[in-house]
Amino acid sequence: MRRLNKNGLFVNMTYLFGITAILHLLALINIKNYRVSAAFFILASLCQTVITGQVLLSESGWVFNAQNACLVVSWLSNIIILLAQFRLLWVRALVHLIALFILAWIYFLPLDTLSKPYVWAIDLHILLSILAYSLLFVSSLVSINLGWQIKQMKQSVFDTQSMTINSLLRNEEKLFKLIVLGWLFLSCALLTGVMFVHGFLADGMGHKIIFSLIAWVLFAVLIIGRITKGWRGKKAIKLNLIAMSLLMLGFVGSYIVLDYLV
Repeated sequence: MRRLNKNGLFVNMTYLFGITAILHLLALINIKNYRVSAAFFILASLCQTVITGQVLLSESGWVFNAQNACLVVSWLSNIIILLAQFRLLWVRALVHLIALFILAWIYFLPLDTLSKPYVWAIDLHILLSILAYSLLFVSSLVSINLGWQIKQMKQSVFDTQSMTINSLLRNEEKLFKLIVLGWLFLSCALLTGVMFVHGFLADGMGHKIIFSLIAWVLFAVLIIGRITKGWRGKKAIKLNLIAMSLLMLGFVGSYIVLDYLV
């Protein structure tokens, strides 16, 4: 696989995909050693940044399909987890496995998709949507890990020193910050979609909007419940996962239908 960069030089994407996959694997293998794993994770994310730019952007516009949508969400998820300094083993392990799957999917089964011209209003809607999905996707991974951590603590199973009440509360606080920030971006994405995207509720995308709106409401209920009633634990985790499942069904599902079934 080869792509032409802006300087007119051919970039061997095979090596880049291979190096990125190896770095993710090394980060996964060393996952219990946070510093070593984080170092490989940073390098893998830098390589994935180049890949994302190569496959997503072109001189004529965005090349957006199911694969590229998943790739950019995976890439942003890497950055969010690194910036938030999550040490949760399952979260980091899942992110590496997801990245490896997406890299293999794109490399071995590439889709031939026409680019869409750059238009600032639509580009803004896409950017806000991707940021929202990425933040909320990471929140769902954190929810899964926290659910497992709560179960282990109830059984008095302490596998690591980091599995304490204080670490649980800190990660739960980070989780709700992700949810609030993701919900705000999702709100802006839906608003810009209505304002700027022609046929936002048509062109076979109605189901995507319906799922997104239901998810938006559920996230809003979760945030209000957290603020007014202090929701946490299983109730918050389940509601977050239900909302994110609907959001992913609308987001990824719509691209898969357009790319593979239409």
